[in-house]
Amino acid sequence: MIVSSKIAIYPQIQPTLKITLFAVPKPFIGQISTLQRNAIASWLNLSPQPEIILFGNDQGVREVAQEFGVKHIPNVRCTPQGTPLLNDIFAQVHQIATYPILAYVNADIILLNDFLPTVQQVSSQEPKFLILGRRWNLDINHPINFTTSEVEKQLRDRLQQTAILGGIGALDYFVFPKPLFSKLPEFAVGRAGWDNWMVGEALNQNYPVINASRVITAVHQNHDYLHLKGQRQEAFHGGEAQHNKALSRGTFAGNSADATCYLTFQSPSENPRVSLVIIPGLNHSENLQNTLESIENQTNKNLEIIVINQIHQPINSNNIRYIPQSFSNPVDAYNTGLNHAQGEFILFLNEGCLLKPDAISQYINSFEEQAGSVEMVFSGWETSHTSIQPSPILSPVLKGSQGLHGLHIWMLPNLWLLLHPSSIMFERNSLKRCGEFDTNLSPTAAILDRVLHLSSRGYAGICLENIGVFCPILEENITQKINDCEQILNRFFERPHLPNWMQPLKPKAYYNTWVWLAFLCYHSGEFEQMIELLKRSLSYSPYSTVETLSNWIERFTRISQEYNCQFDPIKLNNLPLWKQFLKTLNSPEIKISV
Repeated sequence: MIVSSKIAIYPQIQPTLKITLFAVPKPFIGQISTLQRNAIASWLNLSPQPEIILFGNDQGVREVAQEFGVKHIPNVRCTPQGTPLLNDIFAQVHQIATYPILAYVNADIILLNDFLPTVQQVSSQEPKFLILGRRWNLDINHPINFTTSEVEKQLRDRLQQTAILGGIGALDYFVFPKPLFSKLPEFAVGRAGWDNWMVGEALNQNYPVINASRVITAVHQNHDYLHLKGQRQEAFHGGEAQHNKALSRGTFAGNSADATCYLTFQSPSENPRVSLVIIPGLNHSENLQNTLESIENQTNKNLEIIVINQIHQPINSNNIRYIPQSFSNPVDAYNTGLNHAQGEFILFLNEGCLLKPDAISQYINSFEEQAGSVEMVFSGWETSHTSIQPSPILSPVLKGSQGLHGLHIWMLPNLWLLLHPSSIMFERNSLKRCGEFDTNLSPTAAILDRVLHLSSRGYAGICLENIGVFCPILEENITQKINDCEQILNRFFERPHLPNWMQPLKPKAYYNTWVWLAFLCYHSGEFEQMIELLKRSLSYSPYSTVETLSNWIERFTRISQEYNCQFDPIKLNNLPLWKQFLKTLNSPEIKISV
């Protein structure tokens, strides 16, 4: 795996670069008409204003080009089905574009004032390049007036609150200099496959492929596919999509994670790469000193150490920042550390946690190998009693068929077992964007709550293949854990802008969690609490009563193996509370969802 380099971009420069921006709009009908008008208006609002060329002769393209005062090229070669061909469009734009830097942008993408400063700084450093990036998916159903002074701030506020970061394979803009990409295969526009070919072809030609996802805000306005007879299925799996994929064979299908370089914003001062926030216990002890020594032994020294200090007696050291704070819940200290941290990445270490000497290097390498396309890295961890490696279970989920992903809410029981608060490194700005840790939760729950929130917003993660940290055994109260899980689940599904596809996961998430907690109660001898949790799970069960009973036993058996403990179904069956509970299952007052 190639480790990508990083380029820092100054966000506040006043750009002078003029470029040619070209697009192939869909017919200006219904909702898509409003969205495409918004996109074109945003392009015209860039400064300096780019040359804009609209290709194609679909309904309304000529009239909109005239209305906005942009160039229109109606004559474009098309497929037999009438879809414009990208090879003809790219060849024409190389001939007629006024400026040497070209930007292909999908016609529903809003660009903001971070676009041109980024392009200018990259083009001043690289003679050849391909800039691309992930998009932010946002529901917009009204015209936007980009001439008002507050519109960009309002749009960014909406992005902060509700937008979902697109996947690494959904690429909606490409910026490159002439004469790169003057010759393309006969790809149909708006169909799957060609964008990933662009990445692979650039890599084949040894062009720097630059992932600008963290610095360019590309807003994809969510829309339907009513302009196609086969709707979304046709766009991604129809005949023209299959033709595009056939043309791509033999060329690596790349995405943003395959970039050779990624961009970040330049900070005012030389900030450390990693912020390590240490959360001490109530009394400083040799555990804190051991944690600090494990940090001093790191092979990567580009880091800052922040100790949230309750007793105001710092250990003498020049490279440690002590922040005095009294707190009853360590989660308060998480928030303080997050607010003071300056590193690109952040890791929260509980007192007594010991990093392996190359742990920081391995975390950073994992981020860089994905070219700025992941926001969380999960390490294996160990205690004096056990070793936990999340990769075998989590990696198949994180590395799905569509690229890098986050984790799912229905996996909460797995996450509680596999992830430790001190084993997760975050990309700091992404973590801050999703808000503070919930101080009503325990430390483990607060971290998992943020992991799930990040995942639901489109942020991705990846697992290290080895152990990165030694952690003291956490003392957990089963009642606290039940309350934590209920809060996490309720908050997750009560979010007003939760993606529609996540709502059907609610029964599965609650059922999995209640049955898992019921087993933990069984294991700790809390049999009344076990029965109450199983009763809760009934309303979320997808099975009949008999099937649910069987599933409980199967799950108890599996969970006992995961926790390396004993479960005896016969012992359970002989419990008086269990026998009484089984009788109530035949009572009409118990309502079973099937």
